[in-house]
Amino acid sequence: MIAVVVIIVLATLALAGLGVMASAPRWPLPAEALAAYGGYALALVAAMGVLILLVMLAHQQRLQQRALTRSLELQQAQQRGLETTQLMERFVHQAELLLERESLDPNKRSVLRCLSIDALRGNTGRGDPNYHRLARLFEWLAQEAEAAGQDPVRQRLMEPVLRQYAEIADQLCHVGEADPTRLEPFLRFQPQARPEAERIEA
Repeated sequence: MIAVVVIIVLATLALAGLGVMASAPRWPLPAEALAAYGGYALALVAAMGVLILLVMLAHQQRLQQRALTRSLELQQAQQRGLETTQLMERFVHQAELLLERESLDPNKRSVLRCLSIDALRGNTGRGDPNYHRLARLFEWLAQEAEAAGQDPVRQRLMEPVLRQYAEIADQLCHVGEADPTRLEPFLRFQPQARPEAERIEA
């Protein structure tokens, strides 16, 4: 804005100089010439003032528009964050319902342990519709995570849940209930593989 104001002032001064030169004044100036030059100067100053005022108003309008745009973007981001949080809560609720089994330590639930207990009861596990539903639920969340790839806010909100269920997603793939390519957003968050001795002790 300052550059535009400077240009307006310089242009006004240039017009004033051109006007004086074009009139070829004679010295000393008569009273009539002084009145004419005074009116000309006042007109130029008034025009300059109007132009500067318009520039300032336009600049203020742009600032207000930018502030409004930023406010709308912030509100949209907050709305998306709220929707994502609600989606994550519903996902965790549904996933935990499907993983719920009797005689399982809540801190150690996993698909493989569920399959082992089902096998002891005479069920192969692969025929249990709950695992199929769980795999489809995971695939849905994986699609949501993929769609949020360009939204850092949604990514940050979804990442803890993806990390929490990454190992289960990997196990679903190992038992053939899910496609690894469809669960890629989960699998990239699975924990580091533990040493064999540690796995045996666990």
